[in-house]
Amino acid sequence: MEPHNSWQMASGESFGGGATSGGIRRTQKKPGAEGDEPNATPTPAATIHKSKVKKSESLWLMSFSDLSMILLCFFIILLAMSKPDARKADVVTEAMQVKVPVRQDSLHAITESLLAQIKRLKLEEAVKVRLDVEGLAIEFRDNLLFQSGSARLSMKSDAPVAKVLQVIAAAAGKYHLVIEGHTDDVPLKPGSEFPSNWELSASRGISLLKQFEQRGVGEGHVSIEAFAHTRPKVDIKGLAGPELAAARAANRRVVMRIR
Repeated sequence: MEPHNSWQMASGESFGGGATSGGIRRTQKKPGAEGDEPNATPTPAATIHKSKVKKSESLWLMSFSDLSMILLCFFIILLAMSKPDARKADVVTEAMQVKVPVRQDSLHAITESLLAQIKRLKLEEAVKVRLDVEGLAIEFRDNLLFQSGSARLSMKSDAPVAKVLQVIAAAAGKYHLVIEGHTDDVPLKPGSEFPSNWELSASRGISLLKQFEQRGVGEGHVSIEAFAHTRPKVDIKGLAGPELAAARAANRRVVMRIR
């Protein structure tokens, strides 16, 4: 806006012919000064507000994210360097699969009945019973049921172990019975009845399956799994002498699982 001029008369000045001492003084007003035109309004100054952010409020987030990334990389490296146990991984995978829930209350009753029968027959050292997430497991030492290298049952009909099998057969009618055959790591001698421990463990399972069929258990309630020496109960690495013999004796077993 252009400054405007005004003319003022100094004291003692007149516009007549006889002008006295003094004169006309020209004054210049700045824009926005008092006395400007009404329509000349000044432009208001823009107000800028700065956000007040404390640096300390965001620094901890940066540190936390860095630490999380470092920990993630650390655990990835540990996982890459580790040697996973395939057997344990299979157990976890099977546990995560959708299965029909086992009635634990009924299995507890069967467990108590088996333990009472085993104690009465004094078979605590030869027969072990345990209840876990996979169901009820009854473990027999192989020499209780079979002779060395043979798949023929050595027990008689009135043998104490036959009474234990009868309790298992009664429970198998409501559940599913899995018969597992396990051997030690010693290869069979040339000329034996079976060429390897695989056939031996499978044949022992078949012999027991026939026993349960004779006791009224249907074919759809029984299955066989042969593992030979691949799933030892006791690791024999580094063992020798009597310790090795005891470990191999523990690995020769038959396991019956009620699921």
